[in-house]
Amino acid sequence: MSGRAGGSDTVRGVNTKTSGRSTPHQKLNPMPMFDIAKKPFIIFWELTRACKLACKHCRAKAQRDRHPEELTTEQAYDVVEQVRSFGDPYPLIVITGGDPLMRDDVFDIIEYAVSRGVRTAIAFSGTDIGRKSIEKLKSAGISRIAISLDASTAEIHDSFRGVRGTFDVSIEILKASMDVGIPVQINTTVTTRNIRDLPDIAKLALRYNVALWDVFFVVPTGRAKAEFMPSSQEFEDILNWLYDVTKLGLNVKSSAATHFRRIELQREKGIKNVSDLYHTLRDELKELERSRDEEGIIVSGGRGRSLVRDGIRRMMGVTDGRGMLFISHVGEVYPSGFLPLVAGNIKETTLSKIYNESKIFRELKNPDMLKGKCGMCEFRRICGGSRARAYAMNGDYLAEEPRCIYQPRGS
Repeated sequence: MSGRAGGSDTVRGVNTKTSGRSTPHQKLNPMPMFDIAKKPFIIFWELTRACKLACKHCRAKAQRDRHPEELTTEQAYDVVEQVRSFGDPYPLIVITGGDPLMRDDVFDIIEYAVSRGVRTAIAFSGTDIGRKSIEKLKSAGISRIAISLDASTAEIHDSFRGVRGTFDVSIEILKASMDVGIPVQINTTVTTRNIRDLPDIAKLALRYNVALWDVFFVVPTGRAKAEFMPSSQEFEDILNWLYDVTKLGLNVKSSAATHFRRIELQREKGIKNVSDLYHTLRDELKELERSRDEEGIIVSGGRGRSLVRDGIRRMMGVTDGRGMLFISHVGEVYPSGFLPLVAGNIKETTLSKIYNESKIFRELKNPDMLKGKCGMCEFRRICGGSRARAYAMNGDYLAEEPRCIYQPRGS
């Protein structure tokens, strides 16, 4: 799962109650039938925007206090029922924020969703929640916890998050979660400020044997500024490097960088268009490669394969508004948390009707409506570019991906 309010390759599966390493040769169970044209594969649900941090790249511009019009507990239960109305297999719910643990009823909501058969995961900021809260999450039936780590050191990470001590707290949460048996993923936001630190974050993820490393490429919305974004060539270099990282057996996915899927297919044919940055990052992995006695498999991208450690797996073709939606703290529904266009409100219209009948979702689910080079790209059905980034930079969610160097065949 992606612990964010938007992403690319998404995940689903059955909780195996284990965080142990699987082998690259593990047999994968068949995916259940899932038509993303008719129902979302994954739903990001912002329970609250309240948060104690002040992250420089926060899409939500989170505030210290809870909003008075947040969905009530009963309304939250109704959201679960609306998710179930899509039919089995149900969409995966990822509870996010703000910091969802600032709601006292978060454990009740998770327990209700799980009791109704809806798989639920949670992503939260560097709040010192304590072991008892982690044990309560396990008792409630949470499938996975996502921890944000934007650097391998406290100095860099805490400067991102705006509060000192968040790095150490995140590491403690990671250790405690794995200790009580909850699978953990690490979320990293890539900006111009932490590119050279990515190899050390990868080493940290390998050291703790996390279930997934979710690498999110910043979208200039909320507090995030355009100058935080790497260049198009840097996107290409980092994504090619992530392909190499998966060979180490680390489960990696990209969020808001769906061209990772295109890159996997190209790399299988020996094609890559990289610069010095790629080679600099690549050099940092050589020692790790020599120390590992088995080769991993590619776990995300064009083939949609995944290394399954806790039963959660991916489905191809999911991106903003296509197989994905976002519910805000007040019930507004968006294609993703990074594409701030309201398609409806669950207090007035059902999720099913919004997803299947609203103009923006109908357009986003049709890759043939994409404009510019994305519209003529042979990879548009598995990639399609970040619709959130296109909107943030061009004011048009159907415009071409602003951070992709690939030129489609025949263009």
